[in-house]
Amino acid sequence: MSPDESPQADTADGSSAARLKTVLLTDICDSTAIVEKLGDAHAADLFRNHDRLVLRLQHQWHGRLIDRSDGLLMLFERPVEGVGFALDYLRGLDELGRVRDIRLTARAGLHVGEVLTWHNSEEAVLAGAKPVDVEGLAKPMAARLMALARPGQMLLSAVAESLASRAASELERDGRHLVWSSVWASRRRRTYTRSARSVMRPCVRPCLRPRLGVTCRSGAGLSLWPPKCCCWSASASRAGS
Repeated sequence: MSPDESPQADTADGSSAARLKTVLLTDICDSTAIVEKLGDAHAADLFRNHDRLVLRLQHQWHGRLIDRSDGLLMLFERPVEGVGFALDYLRGLDELGRVRDIRLTARAGLHVGEVLTWHNSEEAVLAGAKPVDVEGLAKPMAARLMALARPGQMLLSAVAESLASRAASELERDGRHLVWSSVWASRRRRTYTRSARSVMRPCVRPCLRPRLGVTCRSGAGLSLWPPKCCCWSASASRAGS
């Protein structure tokens, strides 16, 4: 979906419209330390380049940017588009960091589900509100996946991975191939650590277990989260380096 999408997708009178979307949440790791190291002026230049990267990838992968701070909240029509955006975004962050001699990376979570979207009033936007708001269970579920992810890692819910893997050929360029494998699942009493699927950017490292100690209560959607990992094959990573 393009950022200047027709208002037919949302209601202009403030009421909500439920639609099935791919929700991607990202968070830049150690952003405060990065600003402290670079200083305000150089950090501002870095984030201007970051915004240009996001805009380019947003158009390439047909994403819709909803909110931005140290991270991104984005909507996509298809999971494979969200995965493609995230893989290219993580690679782009790495390149931006290298030229400044810093480690710049992010963690990400992706889920597919119904969300409610609506346009805020012109008065609210002038007062500082976002033009479009998004709510729905898919949003906190993507946030939970993001919280579980390690730096440089994206975790997907099972439903998102199932749909994205069917279209994996759209991501397998330059002889690189995606590899899906199990990663992790934990269950303890009535508290569950949600297992997930992971997609790693090329030329990084093998899939890692998500961070330990991040748990959530049992509830809706647990059946959507069997452990799974997706990364670039080792031979493809070497070829792309």
